[in-house]
This record gives sequence, structure tokens and C-alpha cells, in this order.
Amino acid sequence: MAKVTTVLLQGVSYRWDGQDILVDDGVGIPWPLGGHALEQVELFDGEGESVAAFTIDFEGQRWFLSGPGAPGDIILLDEMGVSLAVYPPGMEEGMPLPSNVLILPESAESMATDELVVLDLDDILYESEQLEPILVATSADTAHLDGELIDDVINWLAVYSHHD
Repeated sequence: MAKVTTVLLQGVSYRWDGQDILVDDGVGIPWPLGGHALEQVELFDGEGESVAAFTIDFEGQRWFLSGPGAPGDIILLDEMGVSLAVYPPGMEEGMPLPSNVLILPESAESMATDELVVLDLDDILYESEQLEPILVATSADTAHLDGELIDDVINWLAVYSHHD
């Protein structure tokens, strides 16, 4: 049975290495958080208001969401990087999760560890619908951009972006 080893909460990764939880917010290197449980990690809406709290015990494989969570706020990954369902089938999002829920995709139960994971068309289309809308800039929005400002941005990117 697959075990949840990583949780992505609104873009911040919490990965359990068997002893500690490594927190990676995308800035700098990940840092360790002692223990095997995250308790009451707040989730925020688009206006910065706390709307939910998420708790997970990696060792016991139990998690709980109090309050409504938006789709994509919580992503559970197993040790192979396969996304696991947060909500059981038939349960509405935003409902409190039972504390012992672990739902596997149907294909993951019968799949060997060395097989390729193939997404079906419905999964791909659902993910494409979740993308942020593309904002179109008008000439009035960009009128204040001059060559000096653009050069500053390019220089900043050259200094602070690192290619591996």
C-alpha cells in the first residue's frame, strides 16, 4: 500500500524522510522540522484570510482538514511521486476529512513500482482547467516601462536566477 510521504500545501512542500519533515518553500534550501506530524497548518484564500487548517501524521498515515479547502490547496504524494486523492469518492470538498483516510487511485493498487504512470485524458483536461487565466497587458499598462526599468529587471534576473 502506498504511503503519503509528501504534502504540498499551497505551494510549500513538506516531505517526511522517515525521521523529520523537510520544509521547502522554494526559497533557499529545505530545512528540517522535527517529528512526524504537521499540526494545524493554516490555508489562506486569495485575500490572505485563513480559511482552513490541515493536520497530517506521516507515521500514522492520518490527516484532517478543518474548514473549506480549495481544489489544489492540498496535494498528497506517495514515495513514488504519484498524487493520491485527498477526498474519498463521493465526499464533497470542504467537508472535514475522517482522520484515517487514505485513498489510492485504482491504477496504483495493481501497478508495479517500475511501470510508467500514464494520465488519462480527463486528468489532463482537469489540470488544464486549473491554470490561472492569462492576463493581457494593454498599452496603458505598459506606458511607464522605459528602457532603464527593463534593463534593471534583466540585470536582476541575471543575478538572482540560477540555472542548474
